[in-house]
Amino acid sequence: MNKLIISAISSVFLVISAASAEEKYSHFPSLDAPNTTVALDNLAKFNQKLQAIASKKDLTPEDMVKVHELTYTLENAVLRLQKGLNTIAVDLEKVHKASERFDQQTLRDSSEKYLTATQLILADKSCK
Repeated sequence: MNKLIISAISSVFLVISAASAEEKYSHFPSLDAPNTTVALDNLAKFNQKLQAIASKKDLTPEDMVKVHELTYTLENAVLRLQKGLNTIAVDLEKVHKASERFDQQTLRDSSEKYLTATQLILADKSCK
């Protein structure tokens, strides 16, 4: 019984170690998303590619590999957008708190940061 438990625990650690190693290793090159504009452009371009493949009636092994490759760039874009949204949330909270305290300077400064950041997301622009 003890050998079975030890074997099961060892198997779990092996799977976790393999998953951690897998996360650190990229099979395919990806495009970076150093800022929100690039992240949005990459998201738009690579979403189109993903949609074209995913909407096929039958997917080939090559399609599956291509989707796997696309996800690296998409993940970079989404992570960059998450980082940007976290910053936006912090700035908005500063605006909220400043309005409660009648702190005009903080309200102006944080509003400017918030509005500038959200304009990038809301702007209707085409990618290059």
